[in-house]
Amino acid sequence: MSSTHDARVLVAVSDQTPSDYGADVVEAIESALSATVLHKRGAVATEFLRELGPTLDCVVVASRTNCVETLAAAAGEVPLIVYGDEVPSVPVDEVVATDGGTDLLARRVSECIERERERNALTEANAKLSALNTYTRELTGCETVREVSDTVVEAVTNALGHEEVVLAMLDDGTFFPYGHTLPNDYDVEADTDEGVIGRTYRTEETQVVNEYGADPDKIRDADDVASVLSTPVGDHGVLQVTTDRKGAFDQQDAEFLEIVASHAAEALARLERESELRVERDRLHYFFDGIRSPAVYVESRDGSEPVLVEVNTAYEALFGADGLGEPVSNAFPTETERELFGAEGPDTVVHRDITRETVDGSADLVVGVVPVPLSGVETGAFGLYATDVEFP
Repeated sequence: MSSTHDARVLVAVSDQTPSDYGADVVEAIESALSATVLHKRGAVATEFLRELGPTLDCVVVASRTNCVETLAAAAGEVPLIVYGDEVPSVPVDEVVATDGGTDLLARRVSECIERERERNALTEANAKLSALNTYTRELTGCETVREVSDTVVEAVTNALGHEEVVLAMLDDGTFFPYGHTLPNDYDVEADTDEGVIGRTYRTEETQVVNEYGADPDKIRDADDVASVLSTPVGDHGVLQVTTDRKGAFDQQDAEFLEIVASHAAEALARLERESELRVERDRLHYFFDGIRSPAVYVESRDGSEPVLVEVNTAYEALFGADGLGEPVSNAFPTETERELFGAEGPDTVVHRDITRETVDGSADLVVGVVPVPLSGVETGAFGLYATDVEFP
């Protein structure tokens, strides 16, 4: 099908021309482009262009150049082609001499419309990408799965202009609609071996279905589903867009949806890692609270100097609680401790000999440092104090 089959072209002539002037131009463009061609004269053509110009793909002035200036002023951003033998005094997109014939004119009109549509498509794509960039930045800061879901659904509906969106999450082999813009009673679920959604997950590839009723994996009859765009969200689920129009989605739509899905997958994977790290941190702190040896915990969340965040009962009994909540440089009295617990401290478990004042006087001790990776923490480490103990 021609890319200009749905084009609208205005053929304008002046009032001074014969009533049938431009009819051959209309016929040639209609035949070559399968377009809708409107034939108007003089002031009527100018007024039509002024009021309905955005609905047109091209204007052809098939007349003497004395009416071109008025039409050019009314055309705005609509491409304007002059079919004549005089060069007009105002800028136009193209001048096609009459000795080339109406067939040449029709080709030039077709080429002009195609160029303009490609330019508009690129502009629209860039606008969508700019909008998506805003949402993808938001995804990097989401702190819960619900925030990720809400941001994804909003991105697809607003940035891509689709209303029927479903983010289906996988739970124990079954997809369920975690976030969506469909009616509140929407509760369709599917296994990984069912439907377009299951095919998307199994193949790990985006599915563009432009006639859902004929799809071999159709699992339900729905008047409001004629086209489906479906893309995987990592191992977490599938992002789908549906519409009641056949042939609604193209490759560009698929690429945009994949951008959203990939950032969503990264955000969900990050939240999973952070959840696992929080569990690990809880285990470490349980160990921390239970040990009998003096112990400390230091951390930095914003790249600044680590702070002495916690001390256990044994530490407080031996050294007191002075320094709690202070930066490492103020919290510890020895240079060795300040180096071990500082931002540039060791990446592996190490131990050092120190001499430090205790409530019972000066004592020779061994301090061991255990760096730990924790959610939202740039620098985190536990410290253990002992006498005559070799740490690995």
